[in-house]
Amino acid sequence: MELRALVRPCKMHPMKLLASLAIVLLAATGCEKKDSKLDSVAKDMPPGATGGGSLEARVAKLERYSEALEFLQKVYDQQKQQAEQQERSEPAPDAVFAVDIAPNLAIGQVEGPSGGAAVTIVEAWDFA
Repeated sequence: MELRALVRPCKMHPMKLLASLAIVLLAATGCEKKDSKLDSVAKDMPPGATGGGSLEARVAKLERYSEALEFLQKVYDQQKQQAEQQERSEPAPDAVFAVDIAPNLAIGQVEGPSGGAAVTIVEAWDFA
C-alpha cells in the first residue's frame, strides 16, 4: 500500500480558511510594539545616570530632610515604647486566674449538683 493512498490531500473549507486568516492577522497586529511614555525620559538621561546630580548634590539634598527624619524617628520610638508598655501590662495568653466563688456558693448561685465539683466554670457577661 502506498503512502499516497493513506494520506489524503488537505481541503480547507472557506469558513475555516477565513477564520484561520483572521486569527493570524489578530495575532500579528496584537504583537506590535508600542512606544512607552518612559522611552523619552530614558533617552534624555546620560548613560549611567541614577537620579541626577553629583554625589555631593544628592547628599546635600538628603541632608535637608534630616530634621524631618529625626522627628519621624522620635515619633516611631514613642509609638514603639507605648506598644511595648501595653504589651507588658496585658496578661499572658496562657494565664490562669483564680476566682473566689465562696460568696456565690453561700447565697445559692449554683447550676447543677453542688457536690464538690473538681472543676468550676465561671460564667461572666456584661450588658452594654
